[in-house]
Amino acid sequence: MGMSGHGMRAARWGVGTVLALGALVGCGSGDEKPSAHAGASSAAAGPTKGPGDYRPPTALCPKVDFGPLTAAVAPTAGAPKGELTGSDPSTAAGAACLQAFRTTGTKADGRSTVYCTAWKDVPTAIKQYAYRLSSAPKEAQGAVVKESGLGGEAFRYRNLKDAAPFADDLQLVVRDSNMECEVQVQSLKPLTDQRVEAAWPAMAVTVRTLLPELRS
Repeated sequence: MGMSGHGMRAARWGVGTVLALGALVGCGSGDEKPSAHAGASSAAAGPTKGPGDYRPPTALCPKVDFGPLTAAVAPTAGAPKGELTGSDPSTAAGAACLQAFRTTGTKADGRSTVYCTAWKDVPTAIKQYAYRLSSAPKEAQGAVVKESGLGGEAFRYRNLKDAAPFADDLQLVVRDSNMECEVQVQSLKPLTDQRVEAAWPAMAVTVRTLLPELRS
């Protein structure tokens, strides 16, 4: 059965539980199939054969440096929380790490989450990335921006469709070989323009420093 990138992000944290208690909530899964044109990819997207350079990540939190996001967005609130993801290990498996933050006061009012999924091979990863890219304009507030020099291919956008209950939901999706990583910054309070502009490069740095760790 096919599975979209959204479906593979199986670790979903409940807002109230995480922000109030810092605890993980159980996993969900999806079985949404890619669209018919999801297999289309640029010749510059990287190799299209072979299993790829990455194995499924396990303990993701020790590998993620939230320092750039902390500096750009807000101080952290509590320790990061990790979870394994993927309901079909024969197709893909991965991990997620969530770090709560506080823009004002002492209580957490937002979170940074990193999801990384190793697909079974490079063609599958390319197909899923293409599906995510084709779906993004339907979800985005404003433009979907392609990023250069980050993995094999990458794009970012400000999510509007599925943002609730968050006032802001920033997403960066990166594919490198058979690995797809997403960095998500969500805030219950609207982020200032200055914070949003600072968050984008910080999200890119987070993935750029993480990918070599996932190869080791």
